[in-house]
Amino acid sequence: MTSGALIGIDGYAKGWVAAVLADRQITWRTCGIHDLRPTVRGSSIIGIDIPLKLVATGWRACDSETKAALGKHQARVFMIPPRPVLELGLQAPNSKAQALSIELTGSGVSRQALALSERILAVNELLPDRRFHEVHPELVFAALNDDVVPPAKKSARGVGTRLRILDPWLTTLGTSCAMLMKKCPPDVPVDDALDALAALAGALRIDHGIAQRWPAKGRGPTIWA
Repeated sequence: MTSGALIGIDGYAKGWVAAVLADRQITWRTCGIHDLRPTVRGSSIIGIDIPLKLVATGWRACDSETKAALGKHQARVFMIPPRPVLELGLQAPNSKAQALSIELTGSGVSRQALALSERILAVNELLPDRRFHEVHPELVFAALNDDVVPPAKKSARGVGTRLRILDPWLTTLGTSCAMLMKKCPPDVPVDDALDALAALAGALRIDHGIAQRWPAKGRGPTIWA
């Protein structure tokens, strides 16, 4: 196990929300899209819900594999296009982005993936940094829930299920989701706060050597849970 802080990070409308575990205490931090470096200073493992390690052509194998792992919930994983497509982002005409995506991958790209382009590129500018691990919250919640994927995160059932999944782990730290939500910055939506906690749980699983990864081997783009 590492000695530094563990951090779980998710994106929200104003930038990033981070759940930080240090000395068995969880605290919150927020920052803008391009201000992540000082937020993660002093940490040892960072779990972040954003694509890391972009490719120049084709699709990332980790996205295809995690889609398969989520089964009927596979729409919760975005296929991330090559870096040249992301660099066009939403600023370029959609026809241009689609044409380049078809040239480099054989198919078009979703507008949802393009909408993440600024965020994705901002984090990838910080690499290489071995502390960063791409974590998918839905897979973490499933791993903590006997491999059962919870209902949609914006539904009441989905929120309730995620609270139930996280609380046994948080209880070992002397806290709970309810207590942590009271301390979370008021502009952070509940689903993003829960995803940050899931990313933190993913970082802890990595630290303990029990996390699963997709693909199972290799040094390319990897998703952890």
